[in-house]
Amino acid sequence: MIWSRINSIAFFGFVGLAKADTASLNESTAVPKFHLTLAPSLVQDDYRLHGKIVLSRACGSNETLVVLPKTIASVASAQYGASGLTASDKEGSLPLDFQEVAQGPFGLPTQQWTPKRATEGPVSIDFTAKPASVNVSALPGPHFDIRNATGGLTGSMWALVPVPNPLSGDNYNITVSWNISAEQGAAYTWADGVGPHSHSFVGPVTRLTQTYFIVGDVKGYPSMPTGPDGKFGIYWLEKTPFDIEKVGQYLQNFLSYSTKFWQDNSTDPYRVFIRINEEQRAGSVGTGAGGTALLRSFLFGYNRDAGLAQDRVITLLAHEMTHNWTPWSSGTNAEQSRYNEGGAEFWSLRLLWRAGMLTTDQYLDEMNTRAVDYYTNPTVNYTDEKAQEVAWEIRDAQRIPYGRGMLHFANIDAQMRAKYNGTQKLDNLAIPFLHACQQNGNCGAEEWFPLLKSSLGQEAVDGWNKVSSGQPLMKLAEGSLGPCFEVVQNGTSPVVYVWKVKEGLNTSSPDCLI
Repeated sequence: MIWSRINSIAFFGFVGLAKADTASLNESTAVPKFHLTLAPSLVQDDYRLHGKIVLSRACGSNETLVVLPKTIASVASAQYGASGLTASDKEGSLPLDFQEVAQGPFGLPTQQWTPKRATEGPVSIDFTAKPASVNVSALPGPHFDIRNATGGLTGSMWALVPVPNPLSGDNYNITVSWNISAEQGAAYTWADGVGPHSHSFVGPVTRLTQTYFIVGDVKGYPSMPTGPDGKFGIYWLEKTPFDIEKVGQYLQNFLSYSTKFWQDNSTDPYRVFIRINEEQRAGSVGTGAGGTALLRSFLFGYNRDAGLAQDRVITLLAHEMTHNWTPWSSGTNAEQSRYNEGGAEFWSLRLLWRAGMLTTDQYLDEMNTRAVDYYTNPTVNYTDEKAQEVAWEIRDAQRIPYGRGMLHFANIDAQMRAKYNGTQKLDNLAIPFLHACQQNGNCGAEEWFPLLKSSLGQEAVDGWNKVSSGQPLMKLAEGSLGPCFEVVQNGTSPVVYVWKVKEGLNTSSPDCLI
């Protein structure tokens, strides 16, 4: 899962990073400094994370110094309020005014702090965050908040660190330092280490906030730390109920295959973070289980008592990783979710199949499971917008963009292969769309619909909008799973469409792979 607004923020950070990467090394001395030091206090039953920011940017008495979302997709961030931040500068104590605004940067409810006088010299800001108070009977939400597990803390920098206006796009010389013991470890999306260590880069503050972190008694795959050349890492605090080494190898292989498929030339690392979820209601893949993606990373959680089966872990993590390449970032949350969640479902399974990481029979089973889930969903006739509106109250509605988007992509793929006699498929739309989004930094219907229309005509655009309305019920197109499968109806109340192997065909034949 990638919360809808994240894509626009992530791409905002991506574009800013591209600009920063072209800067000379000398630029790091020309831009203001943002130095963050984090120090955990892991006293039993009273875990905390202390932070200090040193910011070398002048701020007037009527200017906002730093901001932090109050909530992100209804998930509470650190609630520092009027007294949770203390500031000082060259003149001594720096009193701050505090205000909550209903719509701050990226449309989020926001906490903001303004100095009561103009600043003099670098500003130091101290804060302390506590783990979130969890409603165990709630649905698992996006995984942004700060959580504890035995021996450590996990969370997103987005919910932890107050920053200057993230919409400015201004570059900062950013340093993240971990004040930890020699035995402790810490990682965030861009770097990891054991014992006290620091990592620096030049870029916009979204390059910092759109990352996850973990600190304490951290374990890592393939090692902890992975080292400066390590481009992949998985981090956790408590022993997992699944084989972490097998999952790690699987994900590394999938990342390598996907990177080549999407023509992704990024040299950035990719990190996976694991946490314990206390929620006891069913999530996207099991009790208390789910995941959320940010820049070049995702965090997933599971309920300690319920555990999580290995096969569910693999498909969940492949889905989350695929959000690297689901770029719809403009328009409504519903429009974004339809493309991004449906795309992550479709492409994670399709590429696992193409890479030989799922057999054809396994792929058929995964696709049919999702088809049945969609057609038997009691909210199947909701519009995209209505499903989004109630997504965090009604779990069934939360699943609509996943199933609807995936099945419609399968239909579009069939239309492409049929029209162009197998010489083109959905790949020929999705990859150019991704590259256009990466170039523009923000994209959606204005880029996607012309691609659809140029390849399949106006009726393809009309079909997209009709599917979004939820009615009539979408039927699977013949050929939507390739030449070896046919579409059958295996239910009438409700109506359910699935795929089955054509009579007499051997699914191990390479001709079945599309």
